Amino acid sequence: MSIFSKAVYKEVSVPFIHDCYAKEYEEYLEAGCIDIEAAAEIDGETKYLYASYFLRKPHLYDNGDYEQMLSILKDTDGKRVTVRLKFKKERLVGFEILKESLAAVLDDARFLELDLAGWNINNTSCKENESTAN
Repeated sequence: MSIFSKAVYKEVSVPFIHDCYAKEYEEYLEAGCIDIEAAAEIDGETKYLYASYFLRKPHLYDNGDYEQMLSILKDTDGKRVTVRLKFKKERLVGFEILKESLAAVLDDARFLELDLAGWNINNTSCKENESTAN
């Protein structure tokens, strides 16, 4: 038995939403964040995969691209994105929303210019968290 287990990766297509915390955390928008949450079924449980991004190229904030990208993200109903799940010892320990998949489903190459700022795996959706906080 090895002390160091090798990570196993699995790609899944899952629904996603945007604008999770926009009402409660306006400073994220002011800071130029783009937030995306995907919901994945893992071992019979729904896990919510939350990622926050900044734009790689600063000029995208100055020329209106950021606002256009936020507008495009508001209409995500029924859209799905590919997520690479990372498992260690059969336990979900990480994930990556594939930017290529996001850019393709939104038909906009600007989404390839996202840099990950932070991520989290939750048992509840950010929408549920927002409604219980109010």
